[in-house]
Amino acid sequence: MPLTDLRNACAQTYDACIVGSGPAGTAAALGLSEAGHKVLLIDAGAQTPSVGPQATRSIETTHAALSDTNCRAFGGTSWLWGGRIMPFSTAEFSADNWPVDHASYATHLDEAATFLGGSALERAFITPDQSNSFDLDAIEMLGPDGPVSKRHEARLMGDQGPDILLSTTVVDLDFEQTQDGQTRCAAVKLRPTTGTGTEKIAAKTTIIASGGVETARLLLATKARNNNVLGHLEALGVGYTGHLTGSISTITFPRNQDTRTFGWRERKAGGFQRRVFRSTAAAVADDANMFFWARNWPTEDAQHGSGILSAKYLASRLKPQPKLRPSNGPGAPEVVQNSNLAPHFRNLAKDAPTSLRAIPDFLRARANKDRRQLDHLIPNGRNCFKLCYHAEQKRSDDNRIEITGPVNMDELPDIHITYDYGNADIEGVVLGHQRLEADLAVSGLAKLTYETDPGDLRNDIRSKALDGYHQIGTARMGKNSADSVVDSDCKVHGIEGLYLAGSSIFPTSGAVPPTQSIVAFALRLSQHLSKRLS
Repeated sequence: MPLTDLRNACAQTYDACIVGSGPAGTAAALGLSEAGHKVLLIDAGAQTPSVGPQATRSIETTHAALSDTNCRAFGGTSWLWGGRIMPFSTAEFSADNWPVDHASYATHLDEAATFLGGSALERAFITPDQSNSFDLDAIEMLGPDGPVSKRHEARLMGDQGPDILLSTTVVDLDFEQTQDGQTRCAAVKLRPTTGTGTEKIAAKTTIIASGGVETARLLLATKARNNNVLGHLEALGVGYTGHLTGSISTITFPRNQDTRTFGWRERKAGGFQRRVFRSTAAAVADDANMFFWARNWPTEDAQHGSGILSAKYLASRLKPQPKLRPSNGPGAPEVVQNSNLAPHFRNLAKDAPTSLRAIPDFLRARANKDRRQLDHLIPNGRNCFKLCYHAEQKRSDDNRIEITGPVNMDELPDIHITYDYGNADIEGVVLGHQRLEADLAVSGLAKLTYETDPGDLRNDIRSKALDGYHQIGTARMGKNSADSVVDSDCKVHGIEGLYLAGSSIFPTSGAVPPTQSIVAFALRLSQHLSKRLS
């Protein structure tokens, strides 16, 4: 359906009203509207990104500013990131006592991968039932650049698409008592993002899919205004988690080892894939849940020995402005630093044979229009690369989101984010490196070498620990309202017609990026609601 406006939307009664048009909201909206239900998809943003509400932070070095992690736009924060595709393992569900069966989630994984621009794998992402701590032949997939609003534009704007209401902020929810004495969410209260005065839009079902922080902000504000309705949700905003990312080691392969599978390779069916090292059930059980991947050295660091990387660095020195390079984690870019030129010229000469063999793959990666900055793994004479990690953060009730300012009737309040990493998180990363080091040594595949003195490992890991991009667990799933916000069907405990979608519902963060699971649970929710609405 075409875009609608607030006046026309208020005149309708919808089967489902979905707040937030990121991957979760868009997947749920399309799942319901294409099943024949009348759906309204609302977003506070416009067609292009703008900065959304901010928050104060307890430790600014552990949680990125919301201006870096969030944006308001049709398509949500998929404008800023997107496409890292890896599912939770059965071991992660079992270890963390998820209240849903892994099989009911896994049913939607192929569709979720395709939704994000990837494709169904011919094999499992991780091989089950291994005795080693790490699967040395696990897979990560990557989708193409671009927001979900662009990727699915034809479906969204087609005859079976939802009504779409942009530049409109939902500030509250409206509740009613049903004939059998239950509390039901009957409508959303909303206003123009840049205007004043609220309106109501009625819906049989409301889905909040605004991201982990903004979902918590809206529900905490609603709870403050309606404590008699939502006061039982003590877990709301509590137990906020993310991940630890960084690099403290290198990986060196035998000189004759072909390392191309460890870099992104285009899939004919859609997306890209690379080989990674991922924790098996044994490591998950020992709280060493993480995965590793090989990455190019920073171009300015001539010890990479790569003629191509040195050529890139020398070219960057000719430019008047520094070139930006993405950091190890999913955060802000780093500036390429100046370094001595002589070692780079030596790399050009010494690595010429390897560079010449690598140029065709390098040029193909540079020319690929699906990813603007595809991190193609560039061979070098030493066959040595940075080894990056992405690790689970354990849930702590000390990490939380709270309201700090007044709660007015027609706007969302200010919030404060308390977020830090515990010693158990750091020890898990250390143990994961030790286990991988041992598995690599036994396999003969490669050698792990620490770049940091063993006595400084923990400080180095902590100094790199930064998230806020993966906003997990602020309204987690569980069996009752004593320690969770939604049930196994993503319905808010004690409230009929109110559901949540997104990583806010995950009980734990797991080791993998949340995107595929966000979409899989949204598709699962739309299937569940379609049956109920029918």
